[in-house]
Amino acid sequence: MNGKRVLVVDDNLVDARALCSKLRSEGYEVVLAQDGAAAVSTARKQKLDLIFLDVLFPPDVGHGGGVPWDGFLILDWIRRMDESKHVPIIFVTGADPKKYRDRAIKAGALNFFSKPIKADELMATVNAALGHVSPQPAITSKKTLLFVDDEGDWRLVAGECLRDAGFNILTAKDEAEALRRMETVKLDGIVLDLNLAGQNGLLLMELLKQRHPGVPILIYTGMDHNNSAITEMLKSGAKKYLRKGSMAELCDTLKAMVN
Repeated sequence: MNGKRVLVVDDNLVDARALCSKLRSEGYEVVLAQDGAAAVSTARKQKLDLIFLDVLFPPDVGHGGGVPWDGFLILDWIRRMDESKHVPIIFVTGADPKKYRDRAIKAGALNFFSKPIKADELMATVNAALGHVSPQPAITSKKTLLFVDDEGDWRLVAGECLRDAGFNILTAKDEAEALRRMETVKLDGIVLDLNLAGQNGLLLMELLKQRHPGVPILIYTGMDHNNSAITEMLKSGAKKYLRKGSMAELCDTLKAMVN
């Protein structure tokens, strides 16, 4: 063993096992994931040196955790997390290279290989990609948070990250679910997206403030706001404002906000 750990993400077990076998013969430790939820969880919890991604997953496999995963959504989430954001990613796929190769490289992939792979070319790329180290998180807390976001992948992955960071997490996709979940729970903090499938997050913030006065609210959004708009939100009752980014940044902000 050369001490390097590689993650292979592929729903096709025949192709995946062939790649795993080749990598193990070269001295690598190999971890296999068959869907996006397992891939993202592994990327957070294990120190990885390299990741292989397929592009397309059939619906019965792709909807891990209820999220419609494909290789690009997996890559996007891996890059959001400090544990894995610097790990090189190589696409190995049967998907049409004319359709996906340029997109993969622009998204940050190190290389794109079409199946069936040429082992010598693949291993040359693998050897060139060695030496990357993923930082390890060290976050602890015991607070209860409500995480409100209409996007299933954010609720799934952010919720799992925050739980592993020590928070107790309730998630909600809209105003009705948020109000229902907070009825019998004492909250220490609220994470609130602004665009909830057409609902206005700022109006929901007013309701949340009335139901749980004094509970700090983090506006957590992918939308762009200028400084005056952000200042107005903070004046209206938000404790913090944060653009969606890495999971470590979210955890650090909440740790500082609720302690």
